[in-house]
Amino acid sequence: MMKNYFLLFFMLLTTVSFSQEVLSFTGYDGAGSTQTAITATVNDEITIRFEDSDIINNFYTENQNSIYMYLGLTTSSGSFQAVPGSFSDLSWQPVLNLTDGNAATPSNTYEISFIPSVLFTSLVGENILGINLLFQNQFGGGGNNQTVDLYIDLVDANLSTTLSVGDRNQNKVQTRYNSGKLEISGINTTTNIAIYNLLGRKVVDLKNVVINGAFSKYLDLPKNNIYIVKISSPSFSKTFKIVAK
Repeated sequence: MMKNYFLLFFMLLTTVSFSQEVLSFTGYDGAGSTQTAITATVNDEITIRFEDSDIINNFYTENQNSIYMYLGLTTSSGSFQAVPGSFSDLSWQPVLNLTDGNAATPSNTYEISFIPSVLFTSLVGENILGINLLFQNQFGGGGNNQTVDLYIDLVDANLSTTLSVGDRNQNKVQTRYNSGKLEISGINTTTNIAIYNLLGRKVVDLKNVVINGAFSKYLDLPKNNIYIVKISSPSFSKTFKIVAK
């Protein structure tokens, strides 16, 4: 999405706000579709919502409580860049869960909230234009077990594993995870704390946490895994990696 975002960038620096953008593919009937982000880059948390209108013919989702998202990034080198794994391997693919409560009758709607950059560390520093994706069911794709290719046109940005906007004192913010306890220091404000696994799925969501210098909380995170901690407030947003040992 080659556009001039200088004015938008200036506005974000002067009046910072953090909102999770929802990008919806509604009424899927077998045709391709593009959704255009207003504010979201590859480094931001986004919600992807997918509605399958037929549930049998174009994409088989009847009685499917979840679907899988195969995705890559668009860069100057082309589409579907740096795909983290094979199409047939569902273990790495983000999972969208059913939201409308009844997978047996049309339409079926699925949703996921995640940070795309978590999956694409090999492209750190490269300018990202968008996300190429398709959805498939548990039966491994092919025919009506998958959708056609879909596209999310993102706000152009370099992929980063550390997000930082606004507050120039945010380098003082530190976080660590020891013996099951998450510790955060260097903040004196009300924050939101979200933790994601390496599939991009949110596993912890703490809203409106008042921190006066330091914060700690025991969390039941599965061991021997890497997680992404995103801390955000009206004045800054910063992301850290932690390892649960």
